[in-house]
Amino acid sequence: MRKRKSFQVLLFTKLILIFSMTVNGQIDKNYRDIEKKAFEASSIEEYRSSLKFCTDILSITPNHPRMNYLAARLNEQLGDSKAALFYLKKAAKLGYTSNIRWFEINPMNDPVFSNLREKQAFQEVVAIMEKVDEPIHKSQIAFIINDKSFRTEGITYDPVEGLFYLGGAHKIIKVDHSGNMIDFTNESNLEGLGWVNGVHVDAEQRNLWICSNSMDKAEVFKYDLSTKNLIKKYTLRFNENNYMFNDLVIHPNGDIYVTETNNGDIYYISHLSDSLQLFLNKKFIISLNGITLSDDKRTLFAADDNIGIYKIDIKTKSCVLLAHQGDFHTYGIDGLYCANNTLYVIQNMLIPQVSKILLNKDATHITDCKILEKNTNDLPSPTTGVIINGYFYFIADSGGKGSKKDEVVVMKVPTEKTK
Repeated sequence: MRKRKSFQVLLFTKLILIFSMTVNGQIDKNYRDIEKKAFEASSIEEYRSSLKFCTDILSITPNHPRMNYLAARLNEQLGDSKAALFYLKKAAKLGYTSNIRWFEINPMNDPVFSNLREKQAFQEVVAIMEKVDEPIHKSQIAFIINDKSFRTEGITYDPVEGLFYLGGAHKIIKVDHSGNMIDFTNESNLEGLGWVNGVHVDAEQRNLWICSNSMDKAEVFKYDLSTKNLIKKYTLRFNENNYMFNDLVIHPNGDIYVTETNNGDIYYISHLSDSLQLFLNKKFIISLNGITLSDDKRTLFAADDNIGIYKIDIKTKSCVLLAHQGDFHTYGIDGLYCANNTLYVIQNMLIPQVSKILLNKDATHITDCKILEKNTNDLPSPTTGVIINGYFYFIADSGGKGSKKDEVVVMKVPTEKTK
């Protein structure tokens, strides 16, 4: 009875901790600064406080590759090699290998692990990394844009014209299924267009919505697809904060929901007021990127590329982090799309990969993850995508750094037949 009671107390305490962190905001806007300091920790006191930071995050999202890796090196710095290897193996299974994209430090070059590298247990970590790094190829090239000057972030599709729209620096182009392109923007309709992130077509209203970012402002542009004329700009100017509009989604009622990355907020443009307003501000959300609507259009799914995927009730604005088990993660998501209770995600902060994430019936948690493309020569810099007629099209190489040098590569994969 004592063991059962102590377990219940421990479980209750853990639940209270998770609740307080997600509701009261212990994961706050200083997350990135704290993480940086944790990697730079140099004393026993700093190791311990940083390790608590890691375990707090891992109590919410256990499959966080970056936090598992950080927990490994902090435990090794504290002299606990057994714990270090435990977290290191888990980080490797989750994709934190020597081939990660954005972080210089990894298990093979980190001086913290120099005393572990000759041990058999570390060789097991190496074997895991080699397995995880193996390419997975289930997609095919849909088309290639042969323009050395064009670099892109966003893609959308107009079913009326049968054309794709892609955005880059001060430019939007239209592309057919063969990769033939023509300019949508020109000197007469640029109107201060900056770097283009998310782009989305409202096929019914015949509008093109665009996230644009400049030196001193973040903006949403609304174009008329037929005339190419700019209808309106919705502007958020820098004050004490810098802003970046990343992606948007169009609700069937005409409302537009926009993710703002630097402060982790969601803005929206009401179809009634036709004005830009703050929709959601949660202190525990760090950096929002992709956003999509559930099948019933009552829920938003938004990707915090530092933490995972949040499910947000549009009416109540309640916000829940989607939990899951298994050796996969929801870290580093850029593009995010929903179809048939499945989320299609593009991840580019560790090993580049495109996956479909399966949800339970009520979409309250993740049940499985199926990788559609990973670590292939045509997938050096994936960003965003669009679902069209049973296929998921995605920008696989946004900057011409893969096998097709200086060319933008768009790939596609069936949405239903992939296993």
